Formats: sequence, C-alpha cells, structure tokens
Amino acid sequence: MEQLGWLPAADEWADLRRIRNEFTHEYPESTIERFERLDLALKSAHRLVEIIESVGEKIIKRFPVEGIVVSTG
Repeated sequence: MEQLGWLPAADEWADLRRIRNEFTHEYPESTIERFERLDLALKSAHRLVEIIESVGEKIIKRFPVEGIVVSTG
C-alpha cells in the first residue's frame, strides 16, 4: 500500500506497530518510563488517526459512493 501512496513510508508504519506492541506487552517498573511510553503511545495514536483519515479519503475518492462527500478539512 506504500507503493500506491496509500500509506506513509513502510518504516513509519513499522515504527507505529513496534510502539503499539511495546506499549501493550512490556511493563516498565519506573514511573517515568511508563509516562514516557504513554506519551509516545498518545502521539503515535494521533499519527495513526491521521493515516486512517487519509486512507479513508483515498478509498472514497477511488471508490465513490453516491451521497458520501469527502470533507476538505
């Protein structure tokens, strides 16, 4: 999907997956490290939402359905 321009660089997608997996499966003991991971997860979630919205817009443009309008911002 990266080659089609639907997803950002494969490296960024891999980083988002890695961050998700670390957040889900690793449990740091330090409060500071837990906060840092939570902060990174939240920032990553915002980026993921941007990607999902972009892909959704591309899907609607590529496969138009009568009555569905793409928001322009």
